[in-house]
Amino acid sequence: MIPMLAIAAVVVGLTVLLLLRLRRRPKRDVAPPTLPADAELSYMAEGAANIIYRVSDNTRLLRLRKTLPSAQPNFSAYEYLSSTAFPLFPRHLLVDTTLIRLPPGLVERENVRLRTLESTGKRTKKRVGMYLETSENYAFMIADMTPHSKRQVLVEFKPKWVVQSPSAPRNAKRCRTCALRAKKSGGTGFCPIDLASGDARRVRRAVAHIVPKQAPAGFELRADWERELEVLQERVVEFLLTSELMPVLSGLQRKLDPEGPLGSMGEGFTDAMTVRDLTVFLRVDMDGGVECGIGDLDMKTKEGGKEHYWRNTERKLIEEGWYEVEEGSCEL
Repeated sequence: MIPMLAIAAVVVGLTVLLLLRLRRRPKRDVAPPTLPADAELSYMAEGAANIIYRVSDNTRLLRLRKTLPSAQPNFSAYEYLSSTAFPLFPRHLLVDTTLIRLPPGLVERENVRLRTLESTGKRTKKRVGMYLETSENYAFMIADMTPHSKRQVLVEFKPKWVVQSPSAPRNAKRCRTCALRAKKSGGTGFCPIDLASGDARRVRRAVAHIVPKQAPAGFELRADWERELEVLQERVVEFLLTSELMPVLSGLQRKLDPEGPLGSMGEGFTDAMTVRDLTVFLRVDMDGGVECGIGDLDMKTKEGGKEHYWRNTERKLIEEGWYEVEEGSCEL
């Protein structure tokens, strides 16, 4: 009989090929709706490029972009999402994202509020001085993946390079992500190869790094957190072992970039870099199932020195021997 894992691999491979053929499908010419001018926004969180707000009387979140030289206008960014990035994945694995037009004055209003947060010490110091782009007319409305009950936990992580870099040395002892981590700081973290291995022991080792170490605010404990954490880890491990998430990510990275950063950087390379930098959101119900959402599928380009950066990073990892460092637990 044909092993079940072999059958699953063939099915996933065919699915990835179909998704790749469906990408870049024509966009629907539908004007996006406009956010009500009186919508009340509550600052929720922010990263280097965007700020997330909760919208009053809405179950979705609003993502506004900051002023950055490399940032794309949201309209163009959404065109990439709808025509290229989203079709790469089964729809049920994606964080639902739509485009919305901003009413006049909203961005300026929120920039004033950001300055107020700064003056009262309520904004993270490393984000001070970075504000929303006032020329931006659009934003993203995204599904809220935060817990909807006191017995749910959000587990958020970037899988990174779940397949070894094709241009890494054949005798590499470390995967690309672990090699780069060793070069930068030597700190600890999960190995993406572990995460996508399909081996329960290795997946469990990776999951230990991505689940919260302390009980989230508002979480309802029914045992001590140590016991709850064990249950949380096992639920995440089971999901990663049985869902199509990791096989899809692995398949895409192989198909889109068969040569690595030292190769020709063909048509699929930048899309592969998008897949390597996405975020996975898992909303884990401690008394039920796991909901998955893939987000942060921002377009990557070779412009602005990025091609040189990617190639140079790979060369240094190889020439300085970071792929061949034997210390640590990275397994290929």
